[in-house]
Amino acid sequence: MMTTIQLMHNKKTMRFNVVQMTIYKQAKIVEATGQKNQSYHLFFYKDRYINAKKTTSIQLQSFLKNALQYGHTFAADHPLTKALLNEENAYRLTSNNQMVQKLTNKLNETEMLYVLAMFDNYVNEKKIEALCKKTFYNYRRNGQLKKAFRILANYVQIRPHDMFAKDMLHHFDFQKFKDQYQDIDQLTIEWSDPLYLESVYFEQNFPDPVINSVIQQYHIDNRKFDQLFLIYIKCSSLKAVAKLDGLAQELLSMQDQIVLWEEVLAEYPEPKEIIEKLVKLNGYQAILRHYLHHNEAIEDHELFEKALESVSTDQLTEDYQPLLQTLLTVYKDDAAQLERVLHLTIKKLLQHLPLKEIITSLKDTELPIMQKLRKMEKLTDNPDQQFALGEIYFDLEQYDQAIACFEWEMELTPDDPAPIQYLYKSYLAKGDKEQANTYKQLMVNIPS
Repeated sequence: MMTTIQLMHNKKTMRFNVVQMTIYKQAKIVEATGQKNQSYHLFFYKDRYINAKKTTSIQLQSFLKNALQYGHTFAADHPLTKALLNEENAYRLTSNNQMVQKLTNKLNETEMLYVLAMFDNYVNEKKIEALCKKTFYNYRRNGQLKKAFRILANYVQIRPHDMFAKDMLHHFDFQKFKDQYQDIDQLTIEWSDPLYLESVYFEQNFPDPVINSVIQQYHIDNRKFDQLFLIYIKCSSLKAVAKLDGLAQELLSMQDQIVLWEEVLAEYPEPKEIIEKLVKLNGYQAILRHYLHHNEAIEDHELFEKALESVSTDQLTEDYQPLLQTLLTVYKDDAAQLERVLHLTIKKLLQHLPLKEIITSLKDTELPIMQKLRKMEKLTDNPDQQFALGEIYFDLEQYDQAIACFEWEMELTPDDPAPIQYLYKSYLAKGDKEQANTYKQLMVNIPS
């Protein structure tokens, strides 16, 4: 199902299809397309929506370009994308001036400059640079050298090509602060410049020793989405299943939780722990897919068979060839069990696949179920053997095909109660009690 959002401009609401979401430093950028392939980018700072801009081109040195190149990008239907977006509320498009006015009382000066620089693909660069210089010189004139340095340190994180900021950072007035910022461990202990630290650690792909510190800061700031993102991308090294579970339950639908856990399962060193989560969510298709790609790891045959029983027939059909080969591998030393699980599986596959395809996939197998399938193939076009064919269909729970066979047989031998009995049982198994009762009455009326 396509992920969509609503954009509002001048009291007019338009629906757009989401293309992807990119997370880069403190920004989340969502690309969406509308009619006539118009492209918009929605910008979020931390977990707060800021503005959306129509994008006709992307400048080479812009923040947007860097974000798309170096950020973590997720598809439109990814659980994280859905966790960020709200399909019900409309995201309002505002002018640059309106955006600045709206943010002035909500962000400090460092953040204000940072957010404005995020829009350098759409805002005149000279305006951004002028704000940087104005803020910097105000602090410097007032003797607030540390704040002046911090402005530049964060500004360079988002506009690394700005020569003024880079040059001023090397000024001898700021050597003391430059030394302090090079001691990143002490800076992390104090957590004195969260904006800077988060940017630096993003570029370093969040080293394992600092992950818990960053998550703690996200918790303090009540940034649940950012916690979810960080734990998700670092889950294999964090072993933080409990934390991820709590956030996923809070921010995601049940189906999206299943998708998230399935993706974690592919990388996580202890699959059993993730599989337990999927069982609670009835994510049996995800469990089955995992087993098909790791059939050497199937230790819990009972769970494997529960997954086989639980997934829908069309889902089972998607991977039927690797599935059949997995069954032959897993149960190669237990013919009775293999017969049982093949019987269960083939009952489902026959609802969507031609008989010949199943026989071809199991051509080297000599089991009673295969003898039954080959017999079915021989009887299919034989009008004199429809009763025998119907019995096999009934045994494999293909009730519609069984009914067709028994109806044919009933017409040929109207006084024989056997096809009528099977018609009664077939309709009853389908849940059609009315039709079942019709044939039950016919059985009563047949002279003995």
